[in-house]
Amino acid sequence: MLRAYHIMNETGKEWADCLRKAWQLYRINKEMHQGEVTFYFEKKDGEIRKATGTLKIDYEFKTQNQPNPKVFTYFDIEAGAFRCFKIENFIMIEPARTPENRAAAVLKKTPAKLIRKRFKFVKTK
Repeated sequence: MLRAYHIMNETGKEWADCLRKAWQLYRINKEMHQGEVTFYFEKKDGEIRKATGTLKIDYEFKTQNQPNPKVFTYFDIEAGAFRCFKIENFIMIEPARTPENRAAAVLKKTPAKLIRKRFKFVKTK
C-alpha cells in the first residue's frame, strides 16, 4: 500500500493503476528472491532499459536502516553490482516463453472454464 501511495503521489494516476503496479513490484521482489528475473523500467533520461536482476545473493548489509520505499533496489546480473530505479518508472516483467510456463498457465484455468470453452467450440460447428 505504501508503494501504491508513493506512485499515486508522483504520477497522479488512479489508485487502481497504482495498486496494480505496486503488486507487480511485490511479485518481482518475491521472484528475485528465488532467482533471476528480466524486467523493464524507464531510466531518468526517458530511455527504456531491459534489466536482469536478482536478490538471491550472499551479501552483508552495511547498515540496519530500512530501504527507501520510493526506489526498488536489485542486484544487476550484467553489471555485477547493485542498481535501483524509482518505483513509478517500473514498466513490466518480461514473460517467460517456455513450454512449461504455457502448460502451467493452462492448468491454472479451472476445469469449468476449459469445459465451457470446449462446449462453445462444439456448439459453433
